[in-house]
Amino acid sequence: MNIRQLQFFYRAAQEGSLSAAARAENVTVQAISKAVLELEAELGEPLFHRAGKGVTPTQLGEALLGPAREAVASFDAVGRAVEAWRTAGGDRDDLRIALVTPPFAKQELICGVIARLMTRMLGVATHLNVAVGADALADLRAGTLDALFTIGRLHHPGCACVPIGTVSPGVFMGKDHPLRRKKLLTFADLAPYPVLYSDDVDGFNETVLLTCRKHGLASPLYKVGTDEGVMEFLEQRNGVIMGVNLKELSIKPFAFMRPLDPAEAPSIPVCMVTMEGGRREVVDRLDNFVRNEFRLLRHVLDTEEAAGTR
Repeated sequence: MNIRQLQFFYRAAQEGSLSAAARAENVTVQAISKAVLELEAELGEPLFHRAGKGVTPTQLGEALLGPAREAVASFDAVGRAVEAWRTAGGDRDDLRIALVTPPFAKQELICGVIARLMTRMLGVATHLNVAVGADALADLRAGTLDALFTIGRLHHPGCACVPIGTVSPGVFMGKDHPLRRKKLLTFADLAPYPVLYSDDVDGFNETVLLTCRKHGLASPLYKVGTDEGVMEFLEQRNGVIMGVNLKELSIKPFAFMRPLDPAEAPSIPVCMVTMEGGRREVVDRLDNFVRNEFRLLRHVLDTEEAAGTR
């Protein structure tokens, strides 16, 4: 078993076909097929059900998805850590943080606003970027990142997860969704409509979606592997995506964020995640800042949001 086999297996599972995996990895279909067959031979069981041109994971394949994702992310993180070390000349005097979330509209604006505020308040150059869970955790372990901000708690060995504040859940939907004109949404309103589920996102920590399901959200889960699939999910299937209720996340006039009724909407913890054990002094300052100034961060975002709507 090698990292290339795991990478190609995981990509095929995410894309739903060997040909799509080959395009994503910029290799031939034969290379993907050979890697998967070799892995299956080594394990002694099939990893995919093959139907026509598509593939879906078997029970063993499903069980292997999480470990394969983490293995690939950890392998990639090694290269990034070495490159970061070389670029910095061995030691770093900056602060590097990942906001663990899928890519979203205006992420550069929001991350830039928060990073500038932290740079000013902490007196050290701060970089904040968006990253998916397994990749972010691998970089944290490798030392390429100093901390993660997660929307929802993270339970992972060797990590310290500290709540620093809370946010309210919202519902992201397309411009023609039947519920688009409702000012407040309930779980009963959402029940007939599918909600997006991602192994990479919702399989990593207690996301907005998972927390809402614990509090009564009964919408059917729907998995999508591509950006095109997400657009089709929103526009053709009247699907919804659970997230943080920030109007700044709306993409007018194509899609909108709508709030959940406060009477049943759970509070979602925002957490700072670091590795347990010794850490740099600047990370201790970051810890103290975010614990005491979370409301300031929210105020800054609300101000930027208002400015963006003028």
